[in-house]
Amino acid sequence: MLKDFFTFTKNQSRAIAILLIAIFLSLTLYVLMPMIYKVNHKNTADELKKMIAQIKLDETSEKHQVSTPLTPFPFDPNSLDSLGFVKLGLRSKLIHTLLNYRNKGGRFYNKESVKRIYGMQDTEYVQLAPFIKIENENQFEKYKKDVMVVELNTADTSQLIQLKGIGSKLSMNIVQYRSQLGGFVHVNQLKEVYGISKETFAMIKPSIKVNIAHIQKINLNAATLYEINKHPYLKGEIANAIVEYRKKQHYHIANIQQLKEIELINEEIFRKIAPYITIQ
Repeated sequence: MLKDFFTFTKNQSRAIAILLIAIFLSLTLYVLMPMIYKVNHKNTADELKKMIAQIKLDETSEKHQVSTPLTPFPFDPNSLDSLGFVKLGLRSKLIHTLLNYRNKGGRFYNKESVKRIYGMQDTEYVQLAPFIKIENENQFEKYKKDVMVVELNTADTSQLIQLKGIGSKLSMNIVQYRSQLGGFVHVNQLKEVYGISKETFAMIKPSIKVNIAHIQKINLNAATLYEINKHPYLKGEIANAIVEYRKKQHYHIANIQQLKEIELINEEIFRKIAPYITIQ
């Protein structure tokens, strides 16, 4: 009788073995878990300390670079090569900005335009200014007196940077946004450019104009969803809605006024996008 209590079938024996293994693993994990957590926590803390130390080191290095006296000599910022900028003692990041500005067609016409380059420190410019020698600087001053207004749809970065308050970074932002739009329809759109403050816009507004003849339009009967979606005023839900509406019209929209039938396009949005679309 007692034997019956200690006799198990094959399946019961297998189940008991699995249960014992599970209990053993649970106990082992229970014992080891605090040690594992402690090690991982210690490693994470050590890594965090190293990261903080590296950030402080980078900040100290950057401050040291800015405060280090330069070694200026007479130079033309329009023709000096990268090695020359290094010899001047400029920071590598600033050298990259200067060369990138030139590579994109930018040009320095006077000392003031060098001062407005993105990232140029006042302490650096003060040391460099007496040594900046720009070829044909006098010719540019005459040109600046003759040309009082900058046309936004054709100006390059070298012309835009002459506007008061516009440095190399902002001039590139203007050109990039102009490309995305397909051109400016009115000067107020300049306020949509990243980095242009109300104060800067008010300062340059009298010196800018737009020629809408340079506007590039999107043919809604031929453009792909990707092409429509690239436009800042059409991207997202509006682009999708236009493509869906076009499908319902058997891929032929007769005139742009039909777009008002799209629920997302109210009168205000229509007036905004109308200059940039065409039906062919």
